[in-house]
Amino acid sequence: MNKIIEKSKKFLTLILVAAIAIVTVTTSTKAITETINVGDAQDLEAYIGGVRFATKTTTDGGYLYCLEMAKKTTMNTTATYTGVRDAGIAYIVMNGYPTKSFTGDALKDYYITQTAIWWYLDETTGSTNLGEQFKELGSDPYNMRGYVKALVQGGVQAKAQGYATTSINVSTESDKLSLDGAYYSSKVVNVTTNASTYTVSLEGATAGTKVVGATTGTEATTLNSTEGFIIKVPVTEVTSTSLNVKVNITANGVSYKALEYTPGNPDMQKVTPGIIQPTEEKVTTSINLGLSTTKVRVIKYDSTTNQPLGGAVLVVKDSNGEVITRWTSTTNAHVIRNLSAGSYTVEEEKAPTGYEKSNEKVPFTIAGDSDDVTVKFMNTPKEKTVVNITKIDSETGNALAGAVLVIKDATGTEVDRFTSTTESHVITGLAYGKYTVSEVSAPAGYKTSEEVIEFTLDDEHISYQIQFANYKEVYVPDTNVNNLLFTVLGIAIIGSGLGFVYKNGKKDETK
Repeated sequence: MNKIIEKSKKFLTLILVAAIAIVTVTTSTKAITETINVGDAQDLEAYIGGVRFATKTTTDGGYLYCLEMAKKTTMNTTATYTGVRDAGIAYIVMNGYPTKSFTGDALKDYYITQTAIWWYLDETTGSTNLGEQFKELGSDPYNMRGYVKALVQGGVQAKAQGYATTSINVSTESDKLSLDGAYYSSKVVNVTTNASTYTVSLEGATAGTKVVGATTGTEATTLNSTEGFIIKVPVTEVTSTSLNVKVNITANGVSYKALEYTPGNPDMQKVTPGIIQPTEEKVTTSINLGLSTTKVRVIKYDSTTNQPLGGAVLVVKDSNGEVITRWTSTTNAHVIRNLSAGSYTVEEEKAPTGYEKSNEKVPFTIAGDSDDVTVKFMNTPKEKTVVNITKIDSETGNALAGAVLVIKDATGTEVDRFTSTTESHVITGLAYGKYTVSEVSAPAGYKTSEEVIEFTLDDEHISYQIQFANYKEVYVPDTNVNNLLFTVLGIAIIGSGLGFVYKNGKKDETK
């Protein structure tokens, strides 16, 4: 078996699809204000390069920033929510006035933030809001241009990075998994997220599949953003040659989005509020793990009855004659997994009792990762007749030791008596005729079977494989015994009472 594990480590692959599925984003925040009321505007000085414009504010005093310089100043009107602007706008608003101050002067700080938005739009959309006089050549008596440039550069970088939005990305070191002891284990799945933690959930996984922290080695479904994880699928739970597991990775964070409002007058500028409210955000992505294994079933048969046969020692050898695995057959198929592509043979080292040893080499081929192959291997009875009798548990089908069984011929004469073991009891050389198998006593904890199994040996039926089942005993309280005990107890109590009355009566007579 060690050899089969070694070969599995070399050739078994689970296909890990590293391509990320569509990222799903769910947000939870206060409802977006559908409309805002814009109030009066205040003219500003031409602080840099002769560029002059006016402030935009809501009627309750909140600052607004223009998104279309060429249009009329938005004022004394109602504007309606029409969408979300990109991460660069969000960065400039969050790092501009009134959240931050550059000069200590509110009007200068507003001017810096507004012109940074227009310059950023020139850089990222191809607009021409501001000319070279503002950007490079014009006067800057208050040294404000440097603050504007810094905001613009931060906005451009933020747009590329998805600033202030919860993000999650998944990658793997390898798209292959290998057999690792009792598990099929993945390489480390690396997660990159700007949230502090993330959670992992599985769809289509077998029982016992685990998510393990890559550095801690501890089973967990919630992990720190600095730690990757490994998926472990128990070998014993993989019953087919293919398996697909969807791994969902979810992060919860906070995002900041610049909202766009459009006035009813199309000649006026679109605006965005100067204060951004945080939005709780859940981001989910997923990867798929695909398992491909080979599966070979080897079944030993009686050549005369075509029934499964236990007791043969068999081996599987590769094309070089090297033994891959060895086992003793039972009446169930022996399953071998994870053989690599190649040519193999099944051979017999020892025949079951009463059968000729087969010198046949039964070939089979593994062509692909998911091949499912069944191999039949025959034995011929050595004696004229062979009878295999196995005692089994009726529920599990497992062999059962400790039952005393007898075989009788047609005249009722006992021809064999034996106590069952976990191996088949083999009788050879019985004469042709009719026979019965019955149970004398059952194993401990089982009911003695009243079944009588008949079989006939003749030219067409020279061997049999017989399974004889036992059912477990179920204890039922004996109500008759209980009733008797209660009756005796009642009589005793009544007798005690009568004695007490009699004694007291005698005392009264002596007074």
